[in-house]
Amino acid sequence: MLTNEEMHDLMDTYSPYLLQVSFMYVKDWVAAEDIVQESFIQYFKSYASFEGRASIKTYLTKITIHKCTDYLRSWASRKRTLGKLFGQKQSHSYEFETQLEHSELMKHVLQLPLKYRESIVLFYYEDMTTIEMAGLLSISENTVKTRLRRAREMLKVRVETLGWEELLNE
Repeated sequence: MLTNEEMHDLMDTYSPYLLQVSFMYVKDWVAAEDIVQESFIQYFKSYASFEGRASIKTYLTKITIHKCTDYLRSWASRKRTLGKLFGQKQSHSYEFETQLEHSELMKHVLQLPLKYRESIVLFYYEDMTTIEMAGLLSISENTVKTRLRRAREMLKVRVETLGWEELLNE
């Protein structure tokens, strides 16, 4: 059983990373925070069954990705999307969100379909190898490579309107 101090240390260590991963999936800070919280709760409940075959960071990331996928399939996600269409605005003052809004390239990455977006984020922003990504996403390494190639092609088309000099300055 984990002590309160160990739980707080885990949350302090991994929360910022998991929040970024979650935000990349759901594109909503409130939902991302809820998902990270649910991920930790699930981890703490099933801590005894953690076999240690992967790092805790990888295990928590996988739980978070599954929670994000579940959220995106849920009614809450569709309701949020409809709310945005009808002009409901949300205001948050997170540094990470501010950085994303100012990054033209990241704006284009966030417009990609989920499976391509996660490939780009994990490969370029989280510096994971294709083998690590395959294990994390429970898909083959060739599928990861194909998704990366297709994502790069989509980004190339989207970014052609921007000058490459602008992207190099980011």
